[in-house]
Amino acid sequence: MKLLALVPILFLIGCASTTVPVTMNFPQAPEPLLEQSESLEPLPADANQISDLLQNSTINYGKYRELQLKFEQWQRWYKTNRRLHEETSTDEQ
Repeated sequence: MKLLALVPILFLIGCASTTVPVTMNFPQAPEPLLEQSESLEPLPADANQISDLLQNSTINYGKYRELQLKFEQWQRWYKTNRRLHEETSTDEQ
C-alpha cells in the first residue's frame, strides 16, 4: 500500500526536476508588409500643360501616401513583435 502511494510521488518529483528550454524564433512579417512598392510615374515628355503635371503629381502623391502608411505599419509591427520577443526570451532564462 505504501509502495503504491510512493510511485506517483516519485513520478511527480521526476517530472518537476526536468526542465526543457524553450526558445522562440522571431516571427515572420505579414505578407502585405513584404510586397514590393509601386514605382512613381514619370512625367511624360510630351506633357506641356499644367493639368498633366497636376494629374501626375496626384497619382504619385497617392502612391507615396500608400508607401508611407505601409512603412508606418511595418515599423509598428516590428517594434511590437521585437518587444514581445525580447520579453518572452528574457523571462524564460
